[in-house]
Amino acid sequence: MGKKTKKAIVTIVNGERYEDIWKRTESFFDRYAEKCDADIVVLQGVDGGDYPSPHWIKFGIYELLKKEYSRIAYIDADVIIRDDTPSLFDIVPEDRFGIFNEGLFSPRSICIHEIRKVYNVDIKEWNGKDYYNTGVFVCSRQHRYIFKVTDEIKPLRNGFGEQTYLNMKLLSNPQAKLFFLNYRFNRMSICDRATGMTRLDSYIIHYAGDGELLFEKMDRDIQRWKEDGPEYKYKKKIFIWSMGGLGDCIAAEPVIRYMNEKVYKNEDVYVMSARHELYNHIPGIRLSEKYPEGEFDAIYEMNTHQTPWSEFGKYCPFIYTHSVDWVSLATLGRMLPDKDKQIIQTFQKEHMKECTDVTETLDDLVLVHPGVGWETKTFPIEYWQKIIDDLSGLGFRIGIIGKHVSKEHSVLDVICPSNSVDFRDKLSIKGLLALISKARILVTNDSAPLFMAGAFNNYIVLIPTCKHPDLILPYRNGGDKYFRAAALYKKVIEEDEFKDPSAIKGWTMTLCPEGHTLDEYLPEAEDVVDKVIDFNDQWESTHCSINLKEKENGRQGLRCDKSDRDGCDFMEPDKRGSTDAVCREVFYPA
Repeated sequence: MGKKTKKAIVTIVNGERYEDIWKRTESFFDRYAEKCDADIVVLQGVDGGDYPSPHWIKFGIYELLKKEYSRIAYIDADVIIRDDTPSLFDIVPEDRFGIFNEGLFSPRSICIHEIRKVYNVDIKEWNGKDYYNTGVFVCSRQHRYIFKVTDEIKPLRNGFGEQTYLNMKLLSNPQAKLFFLNYRFNRMSICDRATGMTRLDSYIIHYAGDGELLFEKMDRDIQRWKEDGPEYKYKKKIFIWSMGGLGDCIAAEPVIRYMNEKVYKNEDVYVMSARHELYNHIPGIRLSEKYPEGEFDAIYEMNTHQTPWSEFGKYCPFIYTHSVDWVSLATLGRMLPDKDKQIIQTFQKEHMKECTDVTETLDDLVLVHPGVGWETKTFPIEYWQKIIDDLSGLGFRIGIIGKHVSKEHSVLDVICPSNSVDFRDKLSIKGLLALISKARILVTNDSAPLFMAGAFNNYIVLIPTCKHPDLILPYRNGGDKYFRAAALYKKVIEEDEFKDPSAIKGWTMTLCPEGHTLDEYLPEAEDVVDKVIDFNDQWESTHCSINLKEKENGRQGLRCDKSDRDGCDFMEPDKRGSTDAVCREVFYPA
């Protein structure tokens, strides 16, 4: 027992299984008790107790606090304690009950609902989420009443031994002032996905719920701590799966970049995507088309579709928000700062060459994407043809973009005018990025080219049907979705589509509402042409073929060569210093 002190580390060793566990963990308790200047008290039975399971022996703490100790740190026997763990007595103030809120990581509200009913107790202050794990806690003599069992013990279907009963006692007594322990002092497997940290980077690893794997995991972790101490430096290993189509993968880029640069800076971040080349500009991430080998400290699945089969969609299918915001909410539980929401994309010289192999001049192009998709995204071919012919007749060079991927995702066979350029099926994804970066104006109804344009400063004419423009116009210029962009429509489909949150219809209208046709929503072709003319006038008013900057640099078009790219004033800051990036033209106001 050691010398008597006012502090004690208390645990329970009852039964053959826990005796086997204690053989592995006793040395950790010995070292930690010495560090805390505390006794070790092992509870194996309580005189006169009539408890339904060995866990209830924990209520022997009442007598210990009443007669012997002023402070107790209770720690389950199925834990290991790292040698650099601070004293829990120093962390938790003496007037507080220190405990870990398991409800933040795993829903346990059903336990509280049940015990309120079974014991007919009113828990006024409960927020519907909190649930405390009683495998590690710190208490003082003034808290001894928590451990005095005055009720008849009643069976609970969702009791977790004595744990829910103790929760009831804590939640129903306002005088029990709580101090919330960080999960690193009671690290269980339920924390693995949410924290993004290896359990080895926690002070106290608690193997509750690990069942038959307990001994295997514990032995492996003990060995790792022996090898990694006393520094205990760990890199997190994070896995991100970017799912969905091209537009979905592009919309995920700001969130992946933010996670890599801000949330998991200097950690190992793996990204799996069928479109992994969209992220190769993000420093340090590891890209793959297949699931990488090994264990991960956190796994994230990204999808911009607000559908009931996505994680966030299971609980919030009725939330309508921007694609980038949806990914960040579903992944991080919050939206990104406005300055971090803009999509970034890069390309190399060979991608620009794909474009110039088709036509040498790119910066006068008006790109039109007559796409094929859902019913609400597939406009009549005559509609697109009129826009193209009218613009061509006014002297605009049209660049028709798109790809025949499948019957469901394709491009219409519109006729390309003689003074225009047909890029259909001729460009890679990076080649299309290069083209969009140089083109003057983009006309589209599809998220993929729209989000690509979000990485640059072109003018955008969006014809929205299946989604409200506020949900897909790209964030640019510090979070402004309408920067050099316009959305044209007679009305949005949402005005005619009855939305019932309980129906889980999601945010995307793939079919026209019953009794309505697409013509009711499409703007007149003449209005699209007029907006292109308006944007072209704006472009010409801000474009100077030779301005002061160009004169100072002695070159037309403000293109950089490798020798001065690091100090280039004309390349966007995120692309400076890259010896492979192509500097796009930048135009300054007269």
